[in-house]
Parts: sequence; structure tokens; C-alpha cells
Amino acid sequence: MEIIITQWALDSYLELKRKQTITSAEYWKKIRPDVLLLKDYPKPPKFNDGKFWSIASDKSGNKLDHGFKMKWHQIGNGKIQLRLGVAMLDNAILCEAYHKQNDKQEKRKLAKFKTYIQLIQNGRYISRGKL
Repeated sequence: MEIIITQWALDSYLELKRKQTITSAEYWKKIRPDVLLLKDYPKPPKFNDGKFWSIASDKSGNKLDHGFKMKWHQIGNGKIQLRLGVAMLDNAILCEAYHKQNDKQEKRKLAKFKTYIQLIQNGRYISRGKL
């Protein structure tokens, strides 16, 4: 499976770096190796860990078709919870990454993610590369 980096994923990564939310070392040693596991999805056992990988749902609790979240805990100097929306279609398509601050904010991010999935299905997204 290919891993596609969207403009949304790139923009959110650059924003997290600009705000020093995550360090380069954390990206290269923890986040990127975990993202690369998507190439062998669903084989790696980490995808069975609900604290790392889960189906995304909207504010009503309805599961998002093709929508999943990668989750990291205690990341960065502020020891934040980091989330990455992944649309699982023919490929793994990386969407927005964000620092989970509270449930309301996460619901807003997941509403955007739902829109991203629809745009991807309609071919209306910008690819910035593949892993």
C-alpha cells in the first residue's frame, strides 16, 4: 500500500514544527516509523492497539467511512496527545495532524476530516508526495 501525503498533512506538520509542538527527533524516531507501518496495513500488531489506531467518528458517534486516527501520547516538550487522520481507500492518505486539546476541539477536527475524506473520494486534494 502506498502512503500519500496531502497538502493538509504537510501544512499541519509544518505548523506543528513551527510551534515546536513536536521535535525533529520525535518525528524521525517515533512518528515516521509508525506512519510507515501503513505500507503493511493491517499486518503490524500495532494496528490492533486501540490506543494507537482507531476508527474515526463524527460528533454523533457515527463511524466515518474510510476514516481512521493514528494516536500518540506524551509527545513533544509539552507532552501532548498527537492525532493524525488517515483516509484508508486504495492507499493510505494522510490528512491533518493535530494536537488534541479537548473533546470539542477534536470533534471540530474530525468534522474537517470527514470533509477531507469526501474531497479525496472526489479527487479534490493535492498530493505532496508518497512514502
